[in-house]
Amino acid sequence: MKLNLPILDQLADSQNILIAGAGGGFDVFIGLPLYFTLRALGKTVHLANYTFCDLSLVNRISEPEVLLEHLVVGARGAGRIPWYFPEGYLAQWFKEVRSEDVPVWMFANMSVGPVARAYRKLTEHLGIDAVILVDGGVDSLMRGDEERPGSLVEDTISLAAIEPLDIPVKILACLGFGTEVEERVGHHHALENIAALAGEGAFWGSCALTAQMEAFQLFESAARYVWEQPNHSKSHISTRIIPAVRGEFGNYHMYTDNPMRETVFISPLMSLYWFFDANAVIRRSLLVEVLRPTDTKREARQSFIAARQEWRIRPHRNIPY
Repeated sequence: MKLNLPILDQLADSQNILIAGAGGGFDVFIGLPLYFTLRALGKTVHLANYTFCDLSLVNRISEPEVLLEHLVVGARGAGRIPWYFPEGYLAQWFKEVRSEDVPVWMFANMSVGPVARAYRKLTEHLGIDAVILVDGGVDSLMRGDEERPGSLVEDTISLAAIEPLDIPVKILACLGFGTEVEERVGHHHALENIAALAGEGAFWGSCALTAQMEAFQLFESAARYVWEQPNHSKSHISTRIIPAVRGEFGNYHMYTDNPMRETVFISPLMSLYWFFDANAVIRRSLLVEVLRPTDTKREARQSFIAARQEWRIRPHRNIPY
């Protein structure tokens, strides 16, 4: 069984695709089923992530490929880092399990100005003709005026960073509707925003992962490899997506040692990819304009807080079923 991607028309003329984690952390793993599916179709595909790692530390105790110092490096293994390093361990999984040398590019944990420069440098270096931003959850769809917008600052930084790129195809892919319990995402507003994008012709379809798909099995293998490294943290998003695909339901926890033990509601909705025209998501966002002139995460967060004091905030509503 194969992943039946609804975005193949948009990618028909694309041969060199960058899949990039929008919100940092483990978001790049959300793109792995897309990565393997597109590679099987003959596309050249690259992986990148907005990282939460300190690139200066990564440079000192591993052996990355440095493309733009302090802004974008390619992890090729975890080296001597014995703790949190999802990009490095993902590259190491490719080497150890699949005998492949796959760099996982890392964008510095900064704001729009530097991250935009990093994207421009990397896309020029790789000759990219399509970018797919991937988000674990759906807070990348938030405009910023929702009462419970989740942790959308990082996602919006990534959206704003790709805005000036002269690349013909820009897609936002979300996976894991309902997983963002800790972030208290308001899913009523997420659905409202999806409906508005659909009304503009900017919702490009949805598809589901199933346990029978090789692309899903490789995603699970890579995720487990990283999570089960000594003392490594786990993704509270993907540890819900994977059991949802495997048919778990309700308050199920994939790992008993995970410190995040919030009550969750695992459901088949978490197995769905949602695809959007990233340019339309950028246009609808109130936060992109606010973050565009910022360079640091502190500036970004302060600007977001100040802007919300001026905006009319849409009050939270529950989904009525």
